[in-house]
Amino acid sequence: MEGHTNSSKILLGYFLANLEILFDKRASERVKALSFNIQAFTTNQQHPKFMENNLITLLDRCLISITKGSGDEISLAANTIGLMAVTAADRAHELYVESLPVLSKILNHNSPCSKIIECMILLAFFGAKNCEETENSMQLIWELIHKGNANKHSLSILPAAISAWTFLLASMDGRRLSYKYWQGAISYFFHLLEEEMDEAIGHAACEALTLILETGSLEKFSHRSSNITKDEIIERLNNFILKFKEQDHDQNQDYNEELDFISDVINLFEDDDCPKSSINIRGHLLTLSTYSQIIQFNYLKRFLGSGFEVHMMGNKLLQNVFDFTPKYHVHHEKLWEEPTVTYFVPEARTKKTRQRLFMSPNSAYNKARTQLLNKNRDLTKMGSISE
Repeated sequence: MEGHTNSSKILLGYFLANLEILFDKRASERVKALSFNIQAFTTNQQHPKFMENNLITLLDRCLISITKGSGDEISLAANTIGLMAVTAADRAHELYVESLPVLSKILNHNSPCSKIIECMILLAFFGAKNCEETENSMQLIWELIHKGNANKHSLSILPAAISAWTFLLASMDGRRLSYKYWQGAISYFFHLLEEEMDEAIGHAACEALTLILETGSLEKFSHRSSNITKDEIIERLNNFILKFKEQDHDQNQDYNEELDFISDVINLFEDDDCPKSSINIRGHLLTLSTYSQIIQFNYLKRFLGSGFEVHMMGNKLLQNVFDFTPKYHVHHEKLWEEPTVTYFVPEARTKKTRQRLFMSPNSAYNKARTQLLNKNRDLTKMGSISE
């Protein structure tokens, strides 16, 4: 108990010291402090007292780094805010509201890096309280997507912007989507597929179109005059995937595999079926039963990297997203068998003989049973400690 208290004090001291460093005038020192926060939040190491008393101060310093910093500092500060959204649980909406004015201005007037887009989307995903707030964030990204052909920088972040928009769409109920915001989205993604841009843009457009199919609300993504059908979207996707594979893309095995998966999903949609996937997370089974869940899983796994499994095992906010409840228990199925003792005795057994062999406290049977129970008890204690 004392060791745990000391470790907690040390962790709090680290957080407070690094928060103080974020006020330093030297960018190199601020970068070091931000790197510490990223490592701590990625591995789900939090201190309740720090989160309660200093969360908004940390957010403010990160927003200042984003608006006034440059290069690595901007990316690290945005990454920190994204991680705060994942770990802050009941204060995620507060983070969303405080960050929105600053991030909106950057998305509208600057050329944001992909980490800022990611940060904005994670704040909306975990912090938005209703469909209107979520769609508001989707609109900010949608405006950025439409700038994609305007200049070279915008083109470079187009895949990240489309993936972010798709990630938020995966959290929405198609029936509750607005009719006025996304008219023409399907035609726009068709255009990207026809333009033969780089592989990342083509893959992001395929993901978005496939998810739009799953929403079942195609009329909300089509121009009112075009009335694009499910079969037409499937045909366009299949044509793009076939053309992609006919070209020399063998060097990028990841894209080939991802497009193969999208092709499988499309085939399921043609049969009015849903994709399903089961993932083993440290011995616990996570089942994904929709393409929306698969999109969310892949996005969050990419963002958290090596810390994803740690968060899935201990972060209630993330567990709620996937309806995932790890079961902490230890099975010793083979060890809980009743002991057996075999005796070679004459067929004619008396009652006294049976009592001596099986019922006496000192019998070999009862001694074996006691030893086995003690062993099982020790193993259970070890299992509880390890969990």
